[in-house]
Amino acid sequence: MAEEEAHPVKGGVLSVLFPGAGAEEVRKAFAEGRRITGSGGPEILDGMKDSVAFEARAMVQRHPHGVRLHLTRSADRYRADIVVDGGQGAAFFDDGVSVNLEEFDRVCPAAGLWLDALAEELGVPRRFLGCSAFVSPVGSGLPLHFDDKDVVVVQVSGVKRWRLADNTGLRHPTANYAAGSRYVSRELAGYYRPGSPGAEPPRHLDTVDLRPGDALFLPRGHWHGTEAHEQAPSVSLSFGIATPSWSAVFLERLRLRLLTADHWRAPALRLDSNHGRFAPADLVRRMDEAISDLMSGELDRALAEEITAGRAPDPAADVSGR
Repeated sequence: MAEEEAHPVKGGVLSVLFPGAGAEEVRKAFAEGRRITGSGGPEILDGMKDSVAFEARAMVQRHPHGVRLHLTRSADRYRADIVVDGGQGAAFFDDGVSVNLEEFDRVCPAAGLWLDALAEELGVPRRFLGCSAFVSPVGSGLPLHFDDKDVVVVQVSGVKRWRLADNTGLRHPTANYAAGSRYVSRELAGYYRPGSPGAEPPRHLDTVDLRPGDALFLPRGHWHGTEAHEQAPSVSLSFGIATPSWSAVFLERLRLRLLTADHWRAPALRLDSNHGRFAPADLVRRMDEAISDLMSGELDRALAEEITAGRAPDPAADVSGR
């Protein structure tokens, strides 16, 4: 089959996955940080299935790259994520564990072409996109959590039930978090306090069942949990879009500029005749003051206005493209 026939991107992958909404509405949902569902029908998967076999257990066993296991202590709590090889992953799959096949686009050329199309239509550099295949035995899935990236999910086989809710207590997280977990990364802990008012997911969750050919866009930070529903394993593709934050863009530009000066490349040590000090407190304090000035200055206000214009403060309800 010719490459251009292996996937339905000639008419635009966003329009194919979300035909009821269309590409413009999907881009708007992406900018505003709200979820959206759609269904192009099972036929959109024909080229994808020509690219690789989608039999659940065989996919796991034959995967040559990272096979990530999402181990849980109970239906609502994570225990650990570990990476194993395909043979070990298949054994865990037989025991009812959901499996994440990382770098799936490396074994499924059509998935790579979909990533190319998503990057072009969303204006995100291709290097920030990746594809995983989630393979779940019947009744298995993932506890409620949020991710640090935007995700487009496409259901390939089986039925996956999603529990979904807006995250009203946090926008633009830069790390993943599982609801109720005792572990919060150091970075996330700097601006997020689990257990504080509004920080936990709401009691009422929306339920959405995805069937083959259905698609779901999940903005970063959106609460979601999953389960393979009905009487067959679930296989879905997750196209992750890890667009860097403005802070990451600024820090990289700042670092490269600072490195042009000798004194900024020097070791962060103060040495005298008796001892040495790493990152002396007086200089660190002056750096903090400079950062505070920056965050109350014209650039900070300009960025705040840019983001407010692009992202709605109160995400609207799900927009269905069915």
